[in-house]
Amino acid sequence: MKAGDSADAASVRNAIRWGLLLAAVGTAGFRLPRLVKECQAWREAQGVGVSSDVEGWHRVLLVDLTGVLVVLAIGIGVFFLLRPKAKPAT
Repeated sequence: MKAGDSADAASVRNAIRWGLLLAAVGTAGFRLPRLVKECQAWREAQGVGVSSDVEGWHRVLLVDLTGVLVVLAIGIGVFFLLRPKAKPAT
């Protein structure tokens, strides 16, 4: 294998690594306004005092927040799994 092929493979791997991290952060950022609105609706439902509304908004908020955290965890995990291999000390 030539040195140029190895450099090209590392470059593609690095591009995929950063692209997946950017996609994960972008997905989380896209969902943040929706999470804020759901949090506000949950707080309003708490003020009204109808327990079924409070529980419903809380469940929706937790599900969406969990989804965002899972996407970020996968993105960050793949980012670190695809990092360049350490070269042995000579």
